[in-house]
Amino acid sequence: MYYYLICLGIVAFYLIFSYMLGDLFLRLANSEVTSASYRILIGFFCYFLLFQLICLPLKFTLQPLSLLANIWCVALLAVAGVYIALQRRSFKDKLNRCKLYFTRQNLPLLILCLLIVAQLLAINYNKETYALWDQAYYIGDISASVYTDTISQYDPYTGILLKKLDFEYLLETYQNHSAVLCRLLGLAPLIETRTAEAFLIIILTNLIYYQFGMEFFAQSRKKSVFLVFFLSWLNLFSFNLTTSAEFLYFRAFEGKTILACTIMPMVFLLFLKIAKDQQNRNHWITLFLVVFGSFGLNMSSIYMLPFELSICFIPLALSQKSFSLMARYAACLLPCLLYGAAYLATKHLFYIYT
Repeated sequence: MYYYLICLGIVAFYLIFSYMLGDLFLRLANSEVTSASYRILIGFFCYFLLFQLICLPLKFTLQPLSLLANIWCVALLAVAGVYIALQRRSFKDKLNRCKLYFTRQNLPLLILCLLIVAQLLAINYNKETYALWDQAYYIGDISASVYTDTISQYDPYTGILLKKLDFEYLLETYQNHSAVLCRLLGLAPLIETRTAEAFLIIILTNLIYYQFGMEFFAQSRKKSVFLVFFLSWLNLFSFNLTTSAEFLYFRAFEGKTILACTIMPMVFLLFLKIAKDQQNRNHWITLFLVVFGSFGLNMSSIYMLPFELSICFIPLALSQKSFSLMARYAACLLPCLLYGAAYLATKHLFYIYT
């Protein structure tokens, strides 16, 4: 029970800081969006983009994990301080809006929470996995980093010191963040990944489903909650290789699941917003942020996001005969090209020896 409480605390920590970062981002972008779930989703990508920017220099220079943990604590305190300083005057208004929202939308909100809790219980009682090698990598890498005070310098399968850092995961910092949490909280990597990280992805995925409903059903919260119910039920009976359901319920803590269930749906959600209002700069800036922040979560984004962006925006630009839309689409592809070039360079030209 003690460890479950810690894991719930980690999830709450994620949601709080994601909300703060998302709120700050929308404030800087002068956005009029008021949705708390939308702020959490955007803030999630802000959070891991910030962590990647701090982690990669330390990872490349073979610094200890303890140093990364200390620097990250300072960064989080700075984020909290900036948020309080900028938003302290609006705390009362935000609180009043929350009270009004809970009063008017208590039934849809209650049903949404119950749907999410039911899924959390389902994955918590299911400890089966059919991807032993992938699971061994994520948990093994975190364990090796925590117990050797290094950042991904040991082979997660054998425990032997690597001759050079693994180029396949060099730019990915998702598991390094889990190592930081385990280092700070004294939590076993197996518990942190299979419980806290899995819970977080389930919550974020359902929030994205909810946002899809808000787009499809003219901001109807009741219909949006029904969509969450329908998609959750569909996922429950969709164990096959053509949907992301098997990743979500069996491998929720892995980077591939984040790509399939969080990153790519979030990109498509922003495409829907852009298709409705192509001149809204805030949506384009948010899309660029999501693309940029995705590579630290899973490096397969380098390959998958260009396909998704192209499938979405090229037909839209051709149908609208819009050069500016093509230019903005190309700008959103730029992070993919930069990270793709960095990946090829670290694979064939540049090595980091331990």
